[in-house]
Amino acid sequence: MVIVREFTEQDRERLFDMIQEIKEYDADFEGMDDIGRIEDYDAFLMKLEKWKHQERIGPNYSPQTTFGVFDNERLVGGFVLRHKLKGMLIDHGGNIGYLIRPGERKKGYGKMLLKRALEKAREIGLEKVLVTCREDNIGSIKIIESNSGKYENSYYDESIGKAYRRYWIQCG
Repeated sequence: MVIVREFTEQDRERLFDMIQEIKEYDADFEGMDDIGRIEDYDAFLMKLEKWKHQERIGPNYSPQTTFGVFDNERLVGGFVLRHKLKGMLIDHGGNIGYLIRPGERKKGYGKMLLKRALEKAREIGLEKVLVTCREDNIGSIKIIESNSGKYENSYYDESIGKAYRRYWIQCG
């Protein structure tokens, strides 16, 4: 049974296990960059709580909620739902960033995860969301398009030398 929920203290080992798998596959954490830099799990949980509230993060940042996706208690991936678009998120990053652990890719989790993220977006009042992915990420392109993503354009970020595709998806 697949469950989508915010991370708790009980998820410490599950999350570190997924992080280790990502590092062993030499994959990156694009979509959920922060989890690749966790050193103190308790501080990580406090940071997640802080980032949900605009008044606690300042006006130049977007509040966001981070979710884990669990299948029979195994952490298979996660997503970040950004409540507003600000700054560079407009070009790449968008409202939703997600990842699937390498050993669980190509099993349908990505499509399901984005569908659940769209449901969460609708719950917080978003009518449509921006979802982006690298131009060379064929898996994410398929996931986004299978969730009714409408391609708008591509954006080249000179600061990191990568091109991104931008899609809009209706939440309702």
